[in-house]
Amino acid sequence: MDKVQVICAQDKVEKISKIVLWSLIGVSLVVMALFLLVGYNTPYEENPKQVDPQLTDLLLIWTYILIFATIIITIGAVIYGFVNGSNKSKHEDTGMASKAGLIGWGTLIVGVVAGLIVGFANKDEVMLINGKDWNDPTDIILTDTSIIAILILTIVTVIVTAYSMITSKK
Repeated sequence: MDKVQVICAQDKVEKISKIVLWSLIGVSLVVMALFLLVGYNTPYEENPKQVDPQLTDLLLIWTYILIFATIIITIGAVIYGFVNGSNKSKHEDTGMASKAGLIGWGTLIVGVVAGLIVGFANKDEVMLINGKDWNDPTDIILTDTSIIAILILTIVTVIVTAYSMITSKK
């Protein structure tokens, strides 16, 4: 393939990835809006003071779909990188790819460590789950770690995505 064909193929891949990205963002916004607007304030039967959102299953299923798609795409990208990257020099600067990996793994580590710190600080507290007290320290630590790591990863993802869209070539 000559250089012009490679550039055209890259443009097609970039256009497809932008369409997929915006589609996923759109579906995610619709799912979130449905979760928050349809039956969100339905009282919980056993404890009417608590809320029992009716579309929690939809939100969870969409989240699982996104997680599994991310895992599959990540594994595919790693395999593709090994297959096509084997002829490159190990000392060659990989540029943005190495920075993205550093940002991703660094953010994950920071999120997990911050979550563990908060989890250990709150391990003696009691969670109220479906109207019942729950005070298992392991569950509280895991819950805090997961929630804080997800929040940090989400915030960094939004910032990096916005930066990428703003600075990308048109």
